[in-house]
Amino acid sequence: MADEPYHPHDRFFKETFSQTNITSDFLQVYLPDPIKAKLDLNSLQREADSYTDEQLDEHFADLVFSATFDGQPIRVALLLEHKSYTEEHIHFQLNRYMLNLWEGQIKQKQLLTPVLPIVIYHGKRNWKKYSYSQYFNRLGAELLPYQPAFDYVLIDLSIAAERLSQFKTDYARLTTLLLHNSRRQTALIQALTDFANSLQQMADSEAGRRYVETAFVYVYWTTDLTKTEVIAIFQRISAKTGIVAMSTAQRLINEGIEQGIEQGIEQGIEQGRREAIERGVRGMLKLNMDAATMAAAFELPLADVNQIIDKISNGQR
Repeated sequence: MADEPYHPHDRFFKETFSQTNITSDFLQVYLPDPIKAKLDLNSLQREADSYTDEQLDEHFADLVFSATFDGQPIRVALLLEHKSYTEEHIHFQLNRYMLNLWEGQIKQKQLLTPVLPIVIYHGKRNWKKYSYSQYFNRLGAELLPYQPAFDYVLIDLSIAAERLSQFKTDYARLTTLLLHNSRRQTALIQALTDFANSLQQMADSEAGRRYVETAFVYVYWTTDLTKTEVIAIFQRISAKTGIVAMSTAQRLINEGIEQGIEQGIEQGIEQGRREAIERGVRGMLKLNMDAATMAAAFELPLADVNQIIDKISNGQR
């Protein structure tokens, strides 16, 4: 698997679900019917704000949309649980997120709007959805009204196949399969092959090309395939998707991502070399060898060897 400095699940999630047609498709499939009946999906608009803090960043890649519900404005918060394990106390994290959003509205003197929290999960284990009251062993009816109890909509992509046919667009179907199979390299490649015709058509539009670019980056970062191998997969789909893949690969290089990986490898090698020299100096000190002999042995300046000796000596005190 390639190095993951940019959290590929977050990046893929944000770049795909930022497109309102994809988000709308997911909502029309997964929202409870009473909510779907009053939520105007045609009014769905992406907002630029993010309401995660340092603690939530570890768990969520968030997107916020505005929409009208029964004629009134609401916020739709999409949050991706991108860990490979389920979150047992998700309500506490959602509560923190919603409070961040409302505090932002209060500071900006904006109208407070209700929030519809939606968690999108694509891990390996089955997600067990608890109610808020189940966190407490003995929460009597007397105390229940005083707890901040609320529900959330779960979009569980770990069981992807169940609702694929309900989506209106191949964008949503392929997004589901890519997230679902992110840890299954063979299935991931098969999903691209199965949607070859759709990917070829996507490459004809600007929005579609952006999606193909995002899919290329996601496959590259989440598999053990080399950049050349991933490009070959997209070239087999069509000449157009192959061109998009090659241009995206070049863009990654231009952005400095691959240079950063190479620098990291070089730094790791240098760190290993320094540690090996330090172990060698420790051994030579036990044999009462002088610094000049060590400097000659390691082909280092005498000052550098003396610095290592001082470091070892200070550590032994």
